[in-house]
Amino acid sequence: MMMSCGPARLCGNLRGASANAPPGETKMNGPSKTSRALLRWVAVLMTLSPLADASWVQAQQNGEAQATVPTVVRTDYDMRKFMTPLTLTETELTGRKLFAQRCANCHGGTAQRPGPQLGQQTVARLGESSIREKVRKGSPMMPGFEYSLEPAQIDQTIAFLKTVAPRDQTAARKYY
Repeated sequence: MMMSCGPARLCGNLRGASANAPPGETKMNGPSKTSRALLRWVAVLMTLSPLADASWVQAQQNGEAQATVPTVVRTDYDMRKFMTPLTLTETELTGRKLFAQRCANCHGGTAQRPGPQLGQQTVARLGESSIREKVRKGSPMMPGFEYSLEPAQIDQTIAFLKTVAPRDQTAARKYY
C-alpha cells in the first residue's frame, strides 16, 4: 500500500511495511509520523511569517509606536534655595501637594513638560477667577478637573501658585 504526504522530495517513499521485514515488525522507508508533522508545521510557519513581518513594517510606516531610547536631561538646581524650609500656610501646603499630584507633570515649561510654568505672575495677569475656570473646564491642551477636584481644592492650588515665582514667565505667556 502506497501513502502520500506531498512532494516525494520531502516525504520520500512511504510504505507501511517493507516486504523484507521480519514478521511482526514494521519498517518505514521514509520519515516517521512525527517528522512529517514537524515538516508540516515548519511549512505553515514559513508561509505565515511574511504576513507577520508585513504588519510590523506597516505599523512602523504609519507612525505608530516604535521603540525609542529616552533622552536624559540634566537640570542643575541651586541646592541652598532648594533645601530652604518653606514658610507656607496649611492651605498653601495642601495646594502644593495638589499641584504636585495633578499639575506639575505638565506645567514645567520644558520640552518634556510642555505646559506653561505657573506662578505669581500668571495669577496676577489672568486673575483667580480665570484660572479657576480653566482648571475646572480645561482647554484643548489641558483636561478639566471639574469632576475630580472640589472647588476648595482648586482654591488651595491657586493659593499655592500665588507663592511660586517661576524662573521664566515669558514662556507661559504664549500658551494663554
